[in-house]
Amino acid sequence: MTDSAEGALGTDRASKRKAEKRERLLAAARKLFITRGYHETRPQDIAREADVAHGTFYSHFNDKREIFLAFASEAQEDLHNFVSSRVPEVNSFEEYLNYALTAIQEFAEQNPGLLRSALVDTKVFDPSDTTGKVVRSRFASGFIKVLERARKNGELYDDVDPELMGHAMMGMIQASAPQAYRMGKSREQYVSLMANFLTRGMVRNPERL
Repeated sequence: MTDSAEGALGTDRASKRKAEKRERLLAAARKLFITRGYHETRPQDIAREADVAHGTFYSHFNDKREIFLAFASEAQEDLHNFVSSRVPEVNSFEEYLNYALTAIQEFAEQNPGLLRSALVDTKVFDPSDTTGKVVRSRFASGFIKVLERARKNGELYDDVDPELMGHAMMGMIQASAPQAYRMGKSREQYVSLMANFLTRGMVRNPERL
């Protein structure tokens, strides 16, 4: 093997090791942020959980805020993909709402503690961050699109603002889905309660009343 080939191989191995350590740090951060919370988690705790040297943390992330943003962005992407894959084409706001809420609650059940991080507004931690905004906006756009169509079809009250309510629904879900899980509400109970509440507030003649 030539010197250049050996050098390229060595560089490739080093890159793989670096990527693996970054993934270990992210996995450790995910665990600790969920179990301890943001403020009780320190960079050295993340490094210890990932079984890497403390200094290794700073070769990948500048500080705790940066790794939290990376973790939150991954969680948001996971949630978006999960829900998108489980919501078919539907004809009404109520129908969409039931599919979406069921998928969100299923995500919460399969990933305890992750939903709150997936829906967090990352600008709270970094006003300049745009990664979370992109995913949150894309996720909210599903609600907004269906609300706009429902308003066009005359399903909604005239004073319902689809864009505002689409984002408001995300905040409601962020708070209510984990709470429902902690309260021991079944998926069906949660979906029924939330769907009825939202349709009563926005839909002219809810079928489920």
